[in-house]
Amino acid sequence: MGVLCFVYMICALRTNIVFVGIFATLVPAFGCLAGAYIHLAKGNAALAVHLQVVAGACTFVTCMLGWWIFFAILLASLDFPFQLPVGDLSHIIKGASEKAKAKDEYSA
Repeated sequence: MGVLCFVYMICALRTNIVFVGIFATLVPAFGCLAGAYIHLAKGNAALAVHLQVVAGACTFVTCMLGWWIFFAILLASLDFPFQLPVGDLSHIIKGASEKAKAKDEYSA
């Protein structure tokens, strides 16, 4: 799951900061949970508990970011007079079609 969330995080780099944050906190959470189970199997329960606490903290941040994007989408869909910022990244990382279009305009 950690590898899949890492791929999702890379793909989310063109969307917004909130989605990147969600996947950026899920990757270490899954890693810490895997490490906790490994250390628990080896008999190192103290370290396993600490890793579970860290994983819980990471997933708490994930949950808060999820609620933030949920409320932002709800407010946008209901046309509220204010919007929650989500940190649009589409203007920073250009897509392949935008780069090709810019290249064609430059060469013409």
